[in-house]
Amino acid sequence: MPGFKGKNIRSGDLSEELGSLLLQYVSLVAPIPRTEDAGIDILATLIRDFDRYNYIVEDSFFVQIKSSSVSSITYKDDQVKWLTELQLPFFIASVDKKTSTIKLYSTHHLSDALVMQPNRNEITFKLHDDDYDCSDTSPSVIIPTGPHVISWSIDRLQNEKTFPEKFYRVLKAHITLNKKSIETRRVGVVELIQWEPEEEPIIVGIKSKPTENDKRDNEIIAPYFNSLLRKLTNGEDLFTTRSLYRLLDKILEQKGHFTELDGKKVLKPFDAKSGKLK
Repeated sequence: MPGFKGKNIRSGDLSEELGSLLLQYVSLVAPIPRTEDAGIDILATLIRDFDRYNYIVEDSFFVQIKSSSVSSITYKDDQVKWLTELQLPFFIASVDKKTSTIKLYSTHHLSDALVMQPNRNEITFKLHDDDYDCSDTSPSVIIPTGPHVISWSIDRLQNEKTFPEKFYRVLKAHITLNKKSIETRRVGVVELIQWEPEEEPIIVGIKSKPTENDKRDNEIIAPYFNSLLRKLTNGEDLFTTRSLYRLLDKILEQKGHFTELDGKKVLKPFDAKSGKLK
């Protein structure tokens, strides 16, 4: 319509421009033109200092920018297929124009949801620090993003000279775990992580679900399993070791492998050949 501009459209455009500017302070930014925008606004790339004159360019990630008034994003049918086939970590940026502040949210819990049910027809990301119900296998699912990963403003960038280093460290940790989950969720395995704003995420468990093609899946997951096994053997990841110990202890207890002897819980004799308790 000549001579008119939609207010909502202009507001969204301003949020996108501000978000892009704020991201440019801490990463390389390649904006996606509106004519090519299909759910991704920015292809961003991490950078870190190399010397006085150069940055080192590292991992890339996708960003969709939304105004702070938007609290959820829904994908349906073919949009879900597009979302689940992305091969780079996907973040949602919430921009508050009044305070010139951006909050970056991870979509890591998407991998958790796809392990439980890969055939979803509707996925809604809720920008909120709620717990995700890992048992939900319904075709339509609401996935809370969890707490924001990191937040910043122009004032903070000007007054906190070490912020770019913090941004790099926090995003690097999230991206690394996210990329790994994108690979392993294909075979029904995902690391469960938790995080607090502006802190590196931690692994709190591992979820696995049997899939149809075990031989192919085993070939894909073998490198990840061997790496994890090496770390556990060398005592490099005691947090995961403790988590696995508690998980295996629960499995054995459920299967009746424990008995009580002199007031202590001990393992019952087991025949490895028959795979049965003696």
